Amino acid sequence: MKNSLLILGSTLLFSVTSLFAQQPGPPPAPIPVEVMFGNNRMNFQLILNKPIDAKGKFSFFNVTNGAVDYHNKNEETEIVVVNSINYDLGNNFKAGAGAQWHFKLGLVPILGVQYFKANPTWLLLVSPNICLLPSTNMEVVSLVEYKPSLSPKTRLYTRAQILYNQVLDGGIHARSGYTFRAGISRQKFTYGIGMNFDYYGPFKAEKLNTGAFVRISL
Repeated sequence: MKNSLLILGSTLLFSVTSLFAQQPGPPPAPIPVEVMFGNNRMNFQLILNKPIDAKGKFSFFNVTNGAVDYHNKNEETEIVVVNSINYDLGNNFKAGAGAQWHFKLGLVPILGVQYFKANPTWLLLVSPNICLLPSTNMEVVSLVEYKPSLSPKTRLYTRAQILYNQVLDGGIHARSGYTFRAGISRQKFTYGIGMNFDYYGPFKAEKLNTGAFVRISL
């Protein structure tokens, strides 16, 4: 059932992407799609950031994260889809509102701000959010990429990504994760090695995953 939902969600997401791509405006930003084949399970991530008005003040932001083990166990299958409409505040800051579809919690309304700055070598994203249901949680996502040029067609690719979610009432740990990638980029493709450290619930139940990843910028 959850695998079917993952396929359906991916289909709908790419349909929305196609719709936005047909609108006039500046060239669209790349859409990174990444899959890691780890020793314990497979991880998936897609990031979409598209302007939705002529002036570029409003944008649609999506992050889709999924994980499934190699035996297709329901209890080991995860998908979290975050959608928000962001408004450009200037100086690389945006304010946003939207909803998160969570494989266990259902629909979670969110409010937050985002700081984003990028150039060919560096990318930095910091995004604190308030999750309003089923409890009030503070969630912070931070991401940094370092991509120096190695040759005219090749770049080093490194990424560190942090997720931390805490229930505000009582300060209970809900979810955290630490993601690391190192590889080589050639044109639209990036490949290398990765590590995921994921922790769940108040007792920080641990799931580790190490393997090879491939990433394509659509």
